[in-house]
Amino acid sequence: MHLNNVMRPAYTNTKVINGQLTTLQKLCWLLLCFGMIGLASAIVYSVINNKVSSPKSAPIEAQLPYGSIEELSDPKTFMAAYLSVNCKPDLLRRTQTLRVAGTIERDGLSETFTLIKKRPNKMRFSVKQGLKEVTFGANTEIVWRCVRSPGQQEVNYVLIEGDEALQWIKQTRFFDLIISASQGEGQILEIEGGQWAEKDSLKVRVMDAYGDTYVIFIDPQTLYPLAERQTRHNGKTTETIFNDYRDLDGLPTPFQLTVSQENNAVSKIQINSAAINPGILSKLFELPSALR
Repeated sequence: MHLNNVMRPAYTNTKVINGQLTTLQKLCWLLLCFGMIGLASAIVYSVINNKVSSPKSAPIEAQLPYGSIEELSDPKTFMAAYLSVNCKPDLLRRTQTLRVAGTIERDGLSETFTLIKKRPNKMRFSVKQGLKEVTFGANTEIVWRCVRSPGQQEVNYVLIEGDEALQWIKQTRFFDLIISASQGEGQILEIEGGQWAEKDSLKVRVMDAYGDTYVIFIDPQTLYPLAERQTRHNGKTTETIFNDYRDLDGLPTPFQLTVSQENNAVSKIQINSAAINPGILSKLFELPSALR
């Protein structure tokens, strides 16, 4: 399935400066993938089978490093264990910025990107499309886009508004959905035993701060997220699979993502480098002067 067909919403509400731009909706889709990144979160592991069996077959008796699946189905027990692995208190306090760089493969093309986030709600996402560079910025409730093309002196700027802007604003969330819920930005709705890729898992249903619901499959051995699934308002299911977890200054971070819709892979993301608190200036997220 081509991303051009996936990302074609019925709305487009933008203000354009220095010329008319194409919508580049497929880039919005790529950033949505990073909502599953966890930190900004976005981020990623080896290929996992997309089949999910009925949770009825999941055993709840086996003892695991952080408790049995039955014990971890209790929200308080689960949250304490999850945070002890995925975001220790000192990390939660001292982490303010994140920078991630890597490649996105889709439609037979490979593009390089950089994602920068700053707490609580600032984000900058840049991607190279051939010789052209496209940058999206989000700061609180303001979202903008900048396109730089070789051989052109003028830079194209767009102020993004409406539903499209809201989708970007949602992705400014710094930590993953479960950690965010522990901070009062969302809510854990249900935890139960389940199966993922024919292996035991914890199936966590969570609602974010905007009322959108997700199902996250957690490895009960490591307490790392295996996959995240969302059924959108149009009835289509989007799934992100996480692989290749690495330690990022105490934060377990997936370095590979596979994003699919209706069981068809639409993009693969490989993280090449990531850093916490790399000394990012706030002015990087400011609205460009051309749009003020």
